[in-house]
Amino acid sequence: MLSIRRSSISLIRCLAPNRKSSNLYSSSHFRMPLSFFTSKAELPSPETSFIVKYLIDSVGLSSEKAIKASKFIAHIKSPSQPDSVLHFFKQNGFTDADIKRIILQHSRLLCANVDSTLKPKIEALSKLGFSKTQFVKLVTASPTSLNYLNYNNVRPRIEFLRAFLGSNDKIVKAFSHDVTLLARSFEKIIKPNIIFLTECQVSDAIIGFLLTKVRLIIGRPVNVLKAAVKRIDELGIPRGSWMFYQALRSICSNTSEQVDAKIKLLSGLGFSEAEISSAIRKQPYVLSLSEKNLRETVTFLVKEAGCDHSYLSSHPNIFIFSLSKRLVPRNLVLKLLKAKGILKKDPGFFNVSSISERQFVEKFIFRYGEKMPELHDVYLTASAGEVPS
Repeated sequence: MLSIRRSSISLIRCLAPNRKSSNLYSSSHFRMPLSFFTSKAELPSPETSFIVKYLIDSVGLSSEKAIKASKFIAHIKSPSQPDSVLHFFKQNGFTDADIKRIILQHSRLLCANVDSTLKPKIEALSKLGFSKTQFVKLVTASPTSLNYLNYNNVRPRIEFLRAFLGSNDKIVKAFSHDVTLLARSFEKIIKPNIIFLTECQVSDAIIGFLLTKVRLIIGRPVNVLKAAVKRIDELGIPRGSWMFYQALRSICSNTSEQVDAKIKLLSGLGFSEAEISSAIRKQPYVLSLSEKNLRETVTFLVKEAGCDHSYLSSHPNIFIFSLSKRLVPRNLVLKLLKAKGILKKDPGFFNVSSISERQFVEKFIFRYGEKMPELHDVYLTASAGEVPS
């Protein structure tokens, strides 16, 4: 909170004139440890279990992380089985760093049978037109996806999603981002949810955004998704619009009770029902903000920045800006300029808040630097989270 924003300071100093500046866990055999090295400080004690020492020496984990990862595979007493898994990954293009990340997240994979479990996974994707590189990207980003990469499970999903995502790279991105797209029932959840959204006039492009950018929307129970859409309808946000997409993200990130509480809070802060509806329709992300954030931001904007509720409901994007890093410092500069009679016309606080850092510094700090040289230090101090005396 008290650290000065380096970007703002650097910008001001730079611009300022004259300033210096299947059976997943059966066994297999192959000895081929990876070329990882550990420091002496990380060497296990003589009492350390075999698998902890193995995770340090062969996978490259720290002692602390090795102990944590060993929790589910403590029964492994010899190197043959985990060696076979590491060899499989290495043969298929995984780097040492990839393997380290995978085992750290999903150490049980060291128990997987290479021939009956792991090889069929990569073969399933290969049959569907995916390269080894894409397989590596998917498994490295989401190690648990390996649990679901059997041909019969992935084929209908991939064939259906191609209409919305187009390329295999985007399908990999979607599966990596949200493993529920692989884990949840395709016929009972994934497919019905996407069909329902198309019936809500949501475009293929927006569905693509939901698949690759937002977790746990397409993979949630159908009745839950329908309830979210019903709530969006009640808020008056048109189906199929970009705001519908934004609203879906916000509604799905909250419970119904949380949404009600935030609307009640806005009412208690002086907004009329019409103003609340207008603000949410224009910027649904307001509902993603915490109650504490909303309360503090609205209180500041009304009492300190002098914005009325009608103005705020017409410019709800202002709620999204950082209170301490943007709204407070910029308001302080405006107040000083107005007190000196330098600003003859009110520029509008939303306009001042929405411009970039560079634009604000040039327009309100350097422009009036000769008349008010103290603006520079005042702004830096406020940006550091301190209110100048």
